[in-house]
Amino acid sequence: MQNRKFEQHYFDWEIAEKENFPVVISMVHHILKLCKRISKPVKDLVVLDVGSGTGQYSFEIAKKVKKVVGVEPFTEAYQRSLVKKKKYKIGKKCTFKNIPIEKYSTNQKYDLVLCLATLEHMPNAEASFKNIFNILNDGGMIYLTVPNKLWPYEYHYKLFFLSWLPLEIGNYYVRLMKKGMSFEDSAYAKSYFGLKRFFNSFPCKFEFLIPEPDEMFLGQGDTGVFYTIMKNVGIRLLKKFPFLMVFSKGFLVLITKKENKKI
Repeated sequence: MQNRKFEQHYFDWEIAEKENFPVVISMVHHILKLCKRISKPVKDLVVLDVGSGTGQYSFEIAKKVKKVVGVEPFTEAYQRSLVKKKKYKIGKKCTFKNIPIEKYSTNQKYDLVLCLATLEHMPNAEASFKNIFNILNDGGMIYLTVPNKLWPYEYHYKLFFLSWLPLEIGNYYVRLMKKGMSFEDSAYAKSYFGLKRFFNSFPCKFEFLIPEPDEMFLGQGDTGVFYTIMKNVGIRLLKKFPFLMVFSKGFLVLITKKENKKI
């Protein structure tokens, strides 16, 4: 089911098609370590992957959990996930839906929700997360990654200061630089304080995570000398001066739903 056409000029099919991708393996390992906070064995977890793309993370985490449902509104990526599902034995533990998360209806309750580089694509984030919280078990967790709206380089369209601009001007900038017709599909990232305000409106507690510099998923596995130096320095500064999180390139946020709360 498809409710709106998602224009995704930036979609990196080369990365999305990689198998045994160290970045994906590293990220899933990091997520599963945090799942010790959930009062259920990892092998019994039911996982929702919001913006599941071609299923990379769904298939990887399915190796360790009971069941995974991936929700993906971008039809081409969704169709590719179905092809992969037939290819992998682990695919029998995965189900994929071609629908925006705010339109997803189910009686299933989830223990863990993955929102990996997804929030910035949600034009109606309030409705999306209202639905997510309603189908998340009490004490369940959301693992979220999102770029910082205030970071000067917009990595989807690879343009400086794009995310700083009002949408109408951003659309013109994208067309001017021949990157597409609209920035609308990626225009909803939030700042540090914007994220805090957003999640304070839901029945949850949340924390901004500072990963170790040797985590492979950082920078999509970039091992260049310049990036490595900047990453190591940046993480050391964040650990010593947490207020610098305001200027971080992006955010890792762990959100836990409070007990006995429904939106």
